[in-house]
Order: sequence, then structure tokens, then C-alpha cells
Amino acid sequence: MEAQWQEIIALLQRGRTQMARKKLDDLRGQIPQEEEWRLHELYGAVFHDLADPEGAAAAYSNAAKCDKYLRSQREHYSSYLFALHYLPGLSAEELAQQHKFYQELYREEVCLPARKAAPHSRLRIGFIAADFCDSAAARFYEALVTGLDVRYASTYLYALEDEEDSFTHRLQGSGLIYRCLEGKNLVEMAEAIRWDEIDILVDLSGHSGGGLTLMVLAKKPAPVQLSAIGYFDTTGLEAVDGVLTDNVLDPSARDAAYFSEKFIKLPHAFCFTPNEAMQKSRHQARGENAPLTFGSFQNAMKINTEVLALWREIMALSPGARLIVQDTTRLPERRQAIERRLEKAGLPMERTEVRLGTDNYLAGYQEIDIMLDTFPYNGGAMTAASLYMGVPVVTIRGNHHSARFGASLLSTAGYGEWIAENPRSYVKIALQLAADRSFLRAVQENLRSEMENSPLCDKAAYGQNFWRACIDLWAERGDFAL
Repeated sequence: MEAQWQEIIALLQRGRTQMARKKLDDLRGQIPQEEEWRLHELYGAVFHDLADPEGAAAAYSNAAKCDKYLRSQREHYSSYLFALHYLPGLSAEELAQQHKFYQELYREEVCLPARKAAPHSRLRIGFIAADFCDSAAARFYEALVTGLDVRYASTYLYALEDEEDSFTHRLQGSGLIYRCLEGKNLVEMAEAIRWDEIDILVDLSGHSGGGLTLMVLAKKPAPVQLSAIGYFDTTGLEAVDGVLTDNVLDPSARDAAYFSEKFIKLPHAFCFTPNEAMQKSRHQARGENAPLTFGSFQNAMKINTEVLALWREIMALSPGARLIVQDTTRLPERRQAIERRLEKAGLPMERTEVRLGTDNYLAGYQEIDIMLDTFPYNGGAMTAASLYMGVPVVTIRGNHHSARFGASLLSTAGYGEWIAENPRSYVKIALQLAADRSFLRAVQENLRSEMENSPLCDKAAYGQNFWRACIDLWAERGDFAL
């Protein structure tokens, strides 16, 4: 069977998704029971590459059920939990219940021995992630990992992989202590963190990428452990003590019931740091005769039938407008699948363009007048980057934490008027922005400077607020807590 699995993997790597799917279909009913998990795992990859979140979620769920190896079973379940957030209609209760099951995969977990008290002249704060390369998440965690005052805190970075880029090198040269844990097993990774006597460990990945960082946190290498930035829900893991949030993401006390972690509420959960390319690229006013253009620069897995229904209505009420949908991948077969989905949903394809992902994505913002956010899985870096590039964003405030990221970002930036409370309002806000082109151009011209002076880009205040939270946490749960 191994040769057949490798053939399918090679097809996926070459972007031959439909052929890989046919190979999997042909294998159904012929797989030894002990390898059935691999069939479902590869189906998950196929459905991801075809932007089919329902298929991906089902496939990863089946892989987790069939897998006999605990580590990969955890990976599959993390991929399943991640995929659930693409699906419309799931309640906070349903998402919480599915995350709660994750702890069952650790019911026999052996943690490191309890740490002896380790007094330090400076609190030791560690951050763990798959890597510290430039990414969408990095635009938010950069302020977190570089914002602590060196007089009071020592900052450690733990990368589980040896991938590096210029952003990694900049972090390494900024006085932070950088450790690469590549090649170590889970126990060795946890022991390396324990050896550094980390006081507070912050996970920046959560269930993304198969949840490997959570497997390390499950060993309890630090006395206080938090989740932040890289995931958008509870981890479900009892070893994680707290999660960074704010009053827009979680406005009600009852929201805490859906999390296994304690809420660590900051004034604003996010701080956006534009990279050098963003800073060099500025919004250019579009010509008077340029057609109004809506956009969506997102992972196409986030585009569901409810989103498409509102886009269709907006386009129907804007007869001269265009829509540009830019995916984050470079898979032609996926673009074809997206085009078929948009056409089936009734979008005017003569005015709608679907594009592959590109490294030169910033140039695309010059063509967009208004960005339409997805839901319930909102844009994160897309929303912040759009504002910074001079493009307003319309979002919907969802009914649970992971569906309120757009609302949190826009509120922090000072643009609460672009947050819709329901689908009708989403359409109305988009059309109102589109109705007055001269006003829209004025908004676009001022967006960058207004955002740069908003709390969303205030690194100093964000670092201070995080530090205060760390002090409070250490007093409550640290080595010398009463």
C-alpha cells in the first residue's frame, strides 16, 4: 500500500487534486483496516485543495476515529476542529463540545513532575509556535513577542521546526532567546522548556498545523500556560490555563462557559504590525471611470453558501460593480472548483474574477474599493492589511468568539460603523459605502494614517497591557501564589 499512498501524495503535491481523488475512490473497500486512517487523511487533503470544508471536516473526523496511533489521532482531531470553523450554523455550544472531546485524547497523559519554585530577577516568558517565519499570524504576534520590557522580562521563543526567513532572523537579532526544537520528541521538547525555567508559556499555534504545540503544552513544561493569536477558540486542553481575549470577542460572562481556559481580557486582543512590504506600498486613488470593485482576499475555505448569498445580493444591487475573489493557494483545480461554486450560487460570472494566490498580493489591494469579509470564519490579517492598505472592510459580528474576530479588529481600529449585526445590515453597509464614491475615496485616503494612530497599531500600549496581565497571572498562579 505504501507505494499507492506515495503516488497519491505526489499527485497532491503537483496540484493534480482530481486525479488524486479518483485514486482514493478506486481504493475504497480495498484498504486494510489498520491503514484506513490514511485513506481519510488523504481525503482531508483533497477536500482542502478543492476548498470543500464540509468534506475536509468529515474526512479528518473519520481519520481520527480510525487511527490507532495516539499522536496522529490527535493531529487529525486538531485538523477536524480547525475545519469546523469554516462551517456556518454551528453554535458556540456545539463548538465547545467538540473541543471538549480533545481532552479525552490526553486522559492517560504523563506530565513532567511539578516544578520546584524557581525565583528569577526577571519573569521568563516563552512563546511556542511551529516556526517564527513571516505569516498572517506573525503580523499579530510580533507585537506580543517583542513588546516586553527587557528590564522586567526575559523572552524566549521555541520553534518546533527549523524553517527560517528574514523575519526569523530579525527576531533572533533583537535580543530574544531563540530555541529550535526540531528533531526532539515531545518529552524532550517539554524538558527543554522546563530546563529554561519558563514561568509563563504562550502557545501561538493552537490546533493549526495539527496541534503539535498543544501536545507539548500537555506535558505542562511551565507553571502557567496561555493560548493566544494563532487559534480562534478554546483549545479544550486542561493544561492551558488562560486565553487572551477582549470584550468584543467575549462580551458576556456566559461566553466563559464555552472555554476550558480562563479569560485573560486585554483592552484589545490584537495589535497589528505591518511588514516592510506593506509599509512601502501605499494606496493609489483609482480613476474616476474605474468600476466599483468589491473584493475578498481569503482562504476560499471560508466562502460558504450563506456568504455567497449575500455577495449575490450585493452584486445584483450594484449592476456596474466587479467582484475579485483571490484565494491563498496557487492550485488551478481549486480555482476551477471555486468558480463553479460561485456560478452555482448565482454570482454574475461576467463581472466576477477568481484569482490564484500570489506573493504580489499587495498589488491587488489597488484594485479593490470595498473588502467583503467572510463569516462565521472572519479574516484576521486580511482585515488588518486591508485597512492598512486603504480598503474598508465590511464584517458581521457573529454569535460566538471565533466569529467576532472581524468585529474586534474593526472596533480596535475605530471603524465600528462597518460591523454588521445581521445579514441585512451587512448588505446595507456595503451598499452605503459604494453609493458615494467621493466619500469612499476620502475614506480610503485617510485609512492608513487613522489606523496607524489607533490602538490596533499601538505596540507600546499592547505590550504594557500584556505585561500587566502576566504580572497578575503570576501573582495568582505562579510559584509563590498563596
